[in-house]
Amino acid sequence: MQPSYPLEQIKRLLQQRKYWITETALQGAALMNFLDEEIIDCVTTCLGESHFYKTMPAERVPGLMQDVYKIRYEGERVYLKLQVSKSGHAVVIAFKADESSI
Repeated sequence: MQPSYPLEQIKRLLQQRKYWITETALQGAALMNFLDEEIIDCVTTCLGESHFYKTMPAERVPGLMQDVYKIRYEGERVYLKLQVSKSGHAVVIAFKADESSI
């Protein structure tokens, strides 16, 4: 399985400040004591293709997909869900503690 969106595209959009972070992602990050700047750092400097886990259909926007990544960041296991919106913005859908056994 391949990601629906090139990771380099998502990183570029984040660096260009063309992104949204959902309230859900901000809340998940806050529970892990991370700020929005750390979400951006995790994706732009640490996330790689090898962290890709799966792609899945978006629940709220039919036709869009969401790419899931799992990474260890700042000593924490993180579950990230990313997509590119119809308007061309990167969207951080989820950023939370990865509690899976994988």
